[in-house]
Parts: sequence; structure tokens; C-alpha cells
Amino acid sequence: MGTISDKFRRTRLDQTPYLFHFTKGTAEKSKESLYSILNQKKLISKKYDFVCFSASPITSIHKFFETKVNSTNLPMYQPFGIGFSRDLLIKKYGARNVFYCDDKELESIPDNLKWRVENLNVDTHDFEYLREWRIKGKIFDFEDFPKEQILIIAPHIDDVNDLVTKYDLVIEPYFNEFTGNLEPDVQEVFNREYKGLSLDEIKYAIMTTKFLMQ
Repeated sequence: MGTISDKFRRTRLDQTPYLFHFTKGTAEKSKESLYSILNQKKLISKKYDFVCFSASPITSIHKFFETKVNSTNLPMYQPFGIGFSRDLLIKKYGARNVFYCDDKELESIPDNLKWRVENLNVDTHDFEYLREWRIKGKIFDFEDFPKEQILIIAPHIDDVNDLVTKYDLVIEPYFNEFTGNLEPDVQEVFNREYKGLSLDEIKYAIMTTKFLMQ
């Protein structure tokens, strides 16, 4: 069987070149959580011995946040997230897809693989729509992860710009012709650190494509 290339994956509407980690809580809290993640360059799992991702395709990722959990009638995640190259996560960080099984099947799963298992009950516990992947361990440190292989997701373009742009002040000396002295000049510098995409842009692209195909 041939290897599926990245080019092929990008052209398939049901495939994704990224695995995404989304934040929870209110929109404000979720954005703050993503700020913290980007500043620390770490994903930290407080509850499990693995870090979770979703293989949700970019072309339908907005639908991911329309699926509501029965217990709260709210989406499980907010549309603030960070995506990493799927292939690199697999090859270098050991990312693996989750497999879903019932309680009886779980008994036959070896202990060393149970971190990859999620319970499945179509009536009470069915999260297969998450397309979940995991990396073993409580902390995923992406300090050395290539930034060009990272994609930030946020609801609106203003949110994206806030998250992917690093603001700094640079002090440079300049010659003051009136005083004849070198004096400090403070300049604002905005550097774009990551690629970013908003849900608004995704929805617009999908609507435009549908219109052109009619």
C-alpha cells in the first residue's frame, strides 16, 4: 500500500495535516488558556497521563464546536486551539490515534495500550466524533517544534492576530540634531510568530466554494 502524501491529505476534505488541541471554559477563559499555552510552549494534562488532540479536518472544523454534550447542552471545547503537524507528532513525539471499545473489550486490552483506549457506548458515552489522538505523558513540550508546522485557530481574525503576533518594544539610539547627542528612541515592534486561521475565514471559504459550484 502506498504512503498518503501531505499533498494528498490537504486535498481530501475528510483528512487533516494537523492535530489540534482546543481549550475549554468560557470564550474569555479559553483565549487566556491559549495565551498561557503559547507563552509556556507546553500542553499540560492535569487529569490524565496523556495529552489529547483532535484530527478534525480544517474544512469542517467549525462543526466541531456545534456538537453539544448531553450533560451540559454546551460544546465540549471553545474554538481556541493550536494545531501541530500530524506527521511530525507521530514520527517524533509518538502520537497515536485512540481506539474505542466497550467494557468487555477493554478487559482484553494490554495495560501498556490502555492509555490509547476510550470507552464507547452509543447511548451514554460516545465521543468518537472527536477523532481523538493522544501523546503519552502529562506534558507535551513544543519549545523545539518548528513554528512553520504549527497553526493557531480562533473564532475571529482579531483573535488570531492577538494570539500569533508578538508585541515588543525596541530601544535604539538616534542622533538628535538639536542637542547633538545620541538619545534613545523607543519603537513598537510586531512580529508574527505563528500561522493562524479564524473560523470566520473557514466558513467564508466554504460558502464561497459552494456558491461557485452551484
